[in-house]
Amino acid sequence: MSQTAAVTVFAIDAKGREKLVKAEQLRLLLADGSELHVLLDAPDGVLIGTPAEEGAPARLLMRPVSANALSIGVEHDAQEDELVLGELDLTVQYADKPKGTPGKKLIRSWAEAALEAGLDASITVRIVDEAEARSLNREFRHKDYATNVLSFAFNEGEPMPGMEDVVMGDLVLCPAVVEREAFEQGKALEAHWAHLIVHGVLHLQGYDHEDELEAEAMEGLETALLASLGYPDPYASEKGAPDA
Repeated sequence: MSQTAAVTVFAIDAKGREKLVKAEQLRLLLADGSELHVLLDAPDGVLIGTPAEEGAPARLLMRPVSANALSIGVEHDAQEDELVLGELDLTVQYADKPKGTPGKKLIRSWAEAALEAGLDASITVRIVDEAEARSLNREFRHKDYATNVLSFAFNEGEPMPGMEDVVMGDLVLCPAVVEREAFEQGKALEAHWAHLIVHGVLHLQGYDHEDELEAEAMEGLETALLASLGYPDPYASEKGAPDA
C-alpha cells in the first residue's frame, strides 16, 4: 500500500522564527472558536475548508501553476434534501409567447437578482394574453384593463409558520402591454421585461409604493438591481411606473 508523503510546513511566530514540522493536515483554531482544516495532500493542490460535520462546507482550492502564480477555486457540496439559502424554485408558464418574450433562463436571472440574500423562494411566472390579464386585473384589482404585471403573494404576504424565510407567490405578465409600454417609453424591450420581473419579485417580498417614501425606496432598489444586471435606470424618463 502506497503512503502519501507528508508536506514540509514552516510555522513562523511573531518574531519571525521558524519551526519545521511534517504534516498532511493542519487544524487551525480561530479566535472565535471556529475551526479551519487545511488538507495538504489533496491530489489537486491545497484544500482549505470547514470541518465536514458542519455540513456542506465551502472549500478553497489553491494550486501552484507556475513560478509566482497560483490557481484558486471554490468548491461547495450541497446537502441532499436540504434547501440551499437563496434557492429559487421557479416555474414559468407561457399562455402567450409572442416574439420578444424572454425565455426561462433570462427570467430566472432577473428573479434571482431581486431576491434578498438568505431567502428561498417558490415563484410561478405566468405570461398571458390581454384578455386574461384584463380579467385578472378586474377580478383582483378592480381595474378593467390589461396591465403589465400583477403580483400575488401567497397567504397575502404573511409568512407561514416555519417558512419565515421563504418567499411564495405568483407573477402574471402581459407581453402585449409590456411591448407597447417599452415602445411608448423609448425603452429596450428586454430592459423593460427585466424591470417588471424585478419589480414583481420585490412586491412578493413585501416592498410597495403606496406612499412617496415607499415608492422612493423601492424605485431606488430597482434601479440598483437593474444596474447590476447591466440595464439602465427604468425611471429615468419618469414615465409609466409598473401598475402591480
